[in-house]
Amino acid sequence: MDMAGQYDKKTVEDLTAMVSENCFVWGMGSDTKIKLLNLSENATFLGSEPKSGKEIVIRVQRTGYSSKDAIASELAWVKALHDSNTILTASPVMCTDGEYVAQMTTQSGQPRMAVAFEKLPGSEPKVGQDGLPYWFEKIGDLTARMHIQAKTWKKPEWFTRRVWDWDGIIGDHAFWGRWQDSVGLTSQGHDAIARVLAIIKPMIDRYGTSEDRFGVIHADMRATNLLIDGDRLQVIDFDDMGFGWYLFDCAASLSFMEQDPCAPDLLSAWLKGYEAVTPLSDYEKSLLPVFSILRRIELTAWCASHYEIPFCQENAALVTKGTEKLCNDFIEGVYLKHEAYTRENAS
Repeated sequence: MDMAGQYDKKTVEDLTAMVSENCFVWGMGSDTKIKLLNLSENATFLGSEPKSGKEIVIRVQRTGYSSKDAIASELAWVKALHDSNTILTASPVMCTDGEYVAQMTTQSGQPRMAVAFEKLPGSEPKVGQDGLPYWFEKIGDLTARMHIQAKTWKKPEWFTRRVWDWDGIIGDHAFWGRWQDSVGLTSQGHDAIARVLAIIKPMIDRYGTSEDRFGVIHADMRATNLLIDGDRLQVIDFDDMGFGWYLFDCAASLSFMEQDPCAPDLLSAWLKGYEAVTPLSDYEKSLLPVFSILRRIELTAWCASHYEIPFCQENAALVTKGTEKLCNDFIEGVYLKHEAYTRENAS
């Protein structure tokens, strides 16, 4: 099924009924109330038992995006991060049959896979929120710890995940679609994006994919996948995790914030947190705006390929327009202007 049919009204109703009828697979009672939380890559529901107060978050997988082994691989890393106390994250909930990936069918006969997680308290950080640089410093700290764990973690032999390389992010086989199909893309915007990609492709090729630079990453550590609970920052939603550049996690943290006046300060805060755990060279720092503009172009394509999602319907054209401006800023050398970036690219 293509994205256009993923979340029409009838499909959402079918998914809600399916989850309600099958929540027993996670040991939930027949009186469990099901509430839709979010529609994005997947459909996410909250399951609540009125009497016990027990709550779980149920994620119904989008069709055609991840295999059962790939989902199990995601959960294996989440469990490893949780059990090693590397970060605070939601632990997967095992099904009553001992599996973590449940397979079920809607009333209309559509097969779906679903997973569940413990519900964590907290709320996501917001642009303009007081103290946001403080939280980005914590994001940098957590990201560094995740990267160190990933570099030493012994993956299961069956581990399989998508690869977020140039081809998977923005190339001919991009997972989130063609940037050329971006909503509202003008000829001027097309030319600006194409020019930026021509500039950054050799830079990224030069950086390469050696094991110290390219490995298991979250790949989507943006605000909607973080929860603030008091002074604690928790990481959720590993659905896009895979193999990619470690620096790409910084770019993902700035997702949809790239145009905000606070973006350079958020980047600096992220760097401060990251380097409190492990250092980055000036060369690597110089590439953070490069990976960020690559991520922004990818998000512009995502808004078009996921146009049925309310966020994309409301914002896709604005995102495309903003991307054109940011690409022009990059060409002029003022995008996320940073001392190391300026020094590296001065010659």
